[in-house]
Parts: sequence; C-alpha cells; structure tokens
Amino acid sequence: MSKKLNVAVIGLGNMGRHHVRNYSEIEKVNLVAVCDANPQIAQEFAQKYNCQFYTNPDEMFQKEKIDAVTIAAPTVFHYEIAKKVIQQGLHVLIEKPIADTPAKADELIDLAKKQNLILTVGHIERFNPAILKLKEIIKQNLLGKISTIKTRRLSPMPHQIKDANVMIDLAVHDIDICSYLLDKQPKQVYGTLEKTLLTDRADSANILLDYAGQSCFVEVNWITPLKIRTLCITGSKGYAELDYIKQEIYLYESNYTETKDQNNLQTIVFNPSEKKAIEVKKTEPLKSEILHFLNCIENKTTPIVTGKMARDALEIALKF
Repeated sequence: MSKKLNVAVIGLGNMGRHHVRNYSEIEKVNLVAVCDANPQIAQEFAQKYNCQFYTNPDEMFQKEKIDAVTIAAPTVFHYEIAKKVIQQGLHVLIEKPIADTPAKADELIDLAKKQNLILTVGHIERFNPAILKLKEIIKQNLLGKISTIKTRRLSPMPHQIKDANVMIDLAVHDIDICSYLLDKQPKQVYGTLEKTLLTDRADSANILLDYAGQSCFVEVNWITPLKIRTLCITGSKGYAELDYIKQEIYLYESNYTETKDQNNLQTIVFNPSEKKAIEVKKTEPLKSEILHFLNCIENKTTPIVTGKMARDALEIALKF
C-alpha cells in the first residue's frame, strides 16, 4: 500500500470497540477518529487510542480526511449512516446486518457500485478459521454428498441490543454460513419464532432451510444461560462437528459395508468410526475480516462478503 489509509469507526458498542482495537494494531492504517452518540465513551476511546472523537458523523466527515469507515452502530441506523459514508466517497464495512430492510440494502449496494467503492458486511463467521477449514474439507469431498447441516447459536440475552430480534442478531450468521458451505441459496424456508422471556421481540427461533435435497436446521436463542456456537454436518462419507468459539473441528469418517438379502433389500452395516481432530490454525476472525477489507480497497477486488450476500441473508432472516 503506497500510503496508509485513514480509517474511522462509528459506533463504540460491543463490536465497535473491537474494530477500534484492531485498527489501532494494524500498521498500514491510521485510526484518525471514532464517533459515538455518547460523548463520554467517544472521548475515552479517543484518549486511549490517540485519535479524534466526535458525536456526529457529519462533523467528523467535515473535519477529518478519511478513506474508509466501519459502521458498528445499532442496526436501525445502518442505512442512514452508510448512505452518508458512501455519499462522502468512502469505503465502508458495515457490521451485520447490512440494513434493517432488503430495500435499504439494495439502495446502499447500488450507491456503492455507482461510486466504485468497496462495501462489505461483517459476517464474521466467514473468517473463522474453523469454517474455512471445514470449507476445505467439503471441497476435498471428505464428507461426500452433504445431507444436513445443524447449527446452534445460543446465549443469554445481550443487554446492548435494543432494536433487533434473535433472527437479525444471531440467525443471520448461520443462514449466511449454510449458504456459503453449500454454495447456493435455499429454495424454501420454514420456521418458528417465540417470545419466551421477552415480550416485545422474538428471543428464540428454529429454522429449516430447504436447499432441494439438502437441509439445514438453525437453532438460535437468547434464553440459554451459557454461550454455545456449534455446527454439525452430515455427508455420505462422514460427519463433522465444529465449535466456533474454540475453533475446533472433529471428523468421523464413515466406515460401512453394503449388503443385500435374498429379497434384494439393501442393508448398510456401520463399523466403529474414529474421532479425528482436524488441525485448525487459530486466528482472530475480526482481524482477518478487517485486513481483508483493507486489501480489497488496496487491490480493488471484490470482498468475500458482498453486499448482495448480506442482503440475501437478511431477506431470509426477515421472513418470520
């Protein structure tokens, strides 16, 4: 990169603070400003990371020379802020979801395309090294034909989320990952949403994604007293278990024999299968995501997570 990019972060909540930390650790960028509606929080971050602080993005755009922005504000503000960022001619990484409606997402995608800007969305699990390794396993045909994927994304209610339900906060991750692993979009979507502890928003959901011959089951909730992030995948040649948090994969290769009886009825006899730990080089997914964003700007390449991919996951999540 011939010169360092000047970057800023808007929104200093749970994810925004980690974007700030990562940008501050990356040598090829200058973290020039942070922006948050809470002046005390904004000032604290500015002092800690030696940058300017603002409570209004418009003022920040007027006073600072910026090349790229992360938007980590609440979902309801994504469209409004992202539109301003793009109109300023700045590259943008929007924390998921891309917006609160597909129509707004479409507008942002079109605006960025017209200005030849990089727009990507923080579907962070795409950069989890365990998912990347699982994708390799699938490509190597070690699992054979994929039959089912089952994901569980469970945790207590996050206190900072006030404007989204469990589908937008959690399920959108797994919807995107299932489509990524299978390289296609579902043909049909079914599911149920429940208000188990909350009364104003769904805090529990069970979703079936029908990929025409392959099925994905997504379980998400904010009612489990511990954090669980797992994925299990079954194929004709084997079975794999993945833990997002530990960044671990265990593979079980199918070992069976096929016979037919005197009536020509088929019988499959399974023999014991060894549990095999798959080596995964552990990394921080967010840092990988940010570095990829910066590389796309530098090389003018298409991001791994495009605006359309994020829009498609959002549309499915909003069906319920």
